[in-house]
Amino acid sequence: MHNRRKQMLVMGLLVFTVVLTGVYALLSTNLNITGTTSGKGDFKIEFSHFSISDDAKATATLDADKTSINMDANLSYPGDTVTLNFTIKNTGSLKATVSDLVINNNSTEDFDIVINGLTDIKGTTLDVNETLTGSVVVTWKTAATNPNPESTNFDITLDYLQAT
Repeated sequence: MHNRRKQMLVMGLLVFTVVLTGVYALLSTNLNITGTTSGKGDFKIEFSHFSISDDAKATATLDADKTSINMDANLSYPGDTVTLNFTIKNTGSLKATVSDLVINNNSTEDFDIVINGLTDIKGTTLDVNETLTGSVVVTWKTAATNPNPESTNFDITLDYLQAT
């Protein structure tokens, strides 16, 4: 009977040890997941080229970011006109959408400034390296109140956003 008790005690201790080890394993398991991830890309649309139809009537300069052209038009008489042709290009590494082309700071009411192709440009998504063309036509209104030669100065600014 004494041997039987020892065997039961040893068996009990073994079962207790196995159960205790299992409980410890369940309670002490930690799952650590570590790592680093990064994404690199940029979106940028800019004026890549522009030209003026008559250099004697206007000058234009591109800003350092290539997102704004400053134009100074010197027209000679009511009805006179000059055109700035431009190309915009997606130079980023992601698709981008042209949200708008904006005329800022027209210096006189006697001029009409119209962006040709704006409805085709605004809202257009450009793939990487894709281009669009358009033009800005400056016209001295025939009904202008000032008959003397006039000039106007304004900016054409390109607004864009990341394509969704």
